[in-house]
Amino acid sequence: MPSDITHCCGQACPLQESCLRCTAGLMGRQGFFTRSPYDVVANHCDYYWDDRPAEEKISQLAYQFWVNSGYQQGNALANWLQARTPLIDNLRNS
Repeated sequence: MPSDITHCCGQACPLQESCLRCTAGLMGRQGFFTRSPYDVVANHCDYYWDDRPAEEKISQLAYQFWVNSGYQQGNALANWLQARTPLIDNLRNS
C-alpha cells in the first residue's frame, strides 16, 4: 500500500468492506479523513478506491494456473478463486 494514501475509518459507510482506503494495512505515518467522505444523500463517495483487482488481472492469472495444471478441465472456478486471493492480498497489504 502506498504510504501516501489517505485512509478512511469507514464509519457508517456501506462501501467500507470493499474500499481500499478502509481495508488497506497501515504503514508508518498515515493520513486519515477527519470524517467519512461518504455522502449519504447522494449515496456516493468521491474517494472510493475499489480494493478488488481488475477482472483482467484475475483472468490472466487464472489462465496461468490452468496452463500450469496441464489444461485440466473443470477447475475454472477454483483457478479464478486461487488467482483472486493473492491479488486482493497484494492490494491490501502492499
